[in-house]
Amino acid sequence: MGEYPFYSGMGSWLRSVWGHNIERRRHESILRRSVEQAVDVADPVIRQVRKYRRKLQPPVERAMQYCTTIIDDIPGPVELSRRGYNENPSVRSLFNTPEDLEDLLRISPETKALREKGHVGEILALLTMTRQELNLFGHQEKGGVIMRDVPQKSLNFVDHRIVAPTTDLDNTKDKLINRGIEVLATLAMEEITSLRARKAELQERKQHLMAMQRILGGKSRMVEMFAVPDPKKREDIRKVESALEDLENELTDVRQKIEAPEQSLGYLENKMRNPDSFLVMQDLSYRLDWKNVLVDEMEEAEGNDINLAEFSVSEELRRSAIFVSFSLQPATG
Repeated sequence: MGEYPFYSGMGSWLRSVWGHNIERRRHESILRRSVEQAVDVADPVIRQVRKYRRKLQPPVERAMQYCTTIIDDIPGPVELSRRGYNENPSVRSLFNTPEDLEDLLRISPETKALREKGHVGEILALLTMTRQELNLFGHQEKGGVIMRDVPQKSLNFVDHRIVAPTTDLDNTKDKLINRGIEVLATLAMEEITSLRARKAELQERKQHLMAMQRILGGKSRMVEMFAVPDPKKREDIRKVESALEDLENELTDVRQKIEAPEQSLGYLENKMRNPDSFLVMQDLSYRLDWKNVLVDEMEEAEGNDINLAEFSVSEELRRSAIFVSFSLQPATG
């Protein structure tokens, strides 16, 4: 090979191109799977739309890039263990006791599933929880003077959940990206399903009003065969006809929003093109003392800086989050 540097260089170039092509094909394969996953969740009827994959790939790729960006900003990983609890203020602030931490790792459905598959050793995952702010009164030192019954705020974290555990942080992040796509597709599904339910409701009401219209009309004609027309019955018929007209207008509007598969596709596209409008992540930084009481930087009390992320989904779900690592022990007994 030393006699032919040109071919040696060509070999490096070919390996580079080959590697690039492999990565490109892998990316395209992941993107196709993500598109199909989104369609499955949102509305399989979308597959009736001609070239739906081509139309969905750019917005789904946009959503994947967004999810990658916000996931990369999540702090951690921190070690979940009794040692981590004793040495790391970030871990200690999330659990009331080290036993609570160990119980989570022992009984979590996610860790149980990993054990059943034979996984042991170091595991990486996302830890999510609900943040609670508690108002209380306590002591505070200012200028060497101990003040009593000072209004304070304490943080408490409950409802812990281990999410997307794997043996590699990158794999965990990949799983979270998939979940982000699924969340956005679920929001599209909710919108599509709500419109379909509204359409069905209006159609049922229309049938009811049409039946009332026929009944009232029949009664009115029957009376008019033998007596003077009843103004009240005519007014009742007019009210039903007016309600039927209003309902027909609303039904037409709803049909225009959900009648065709292309409209379902549009709702899914919207969620994927604008993920930051529905799935939001923000950084959270706190300074806490050993009791998890919020400490102002100007206060004399000692505190530790705690960094978390908090994600919210259309104001329906709000969770604090941090990447964690822990040692998964084999099942006993």
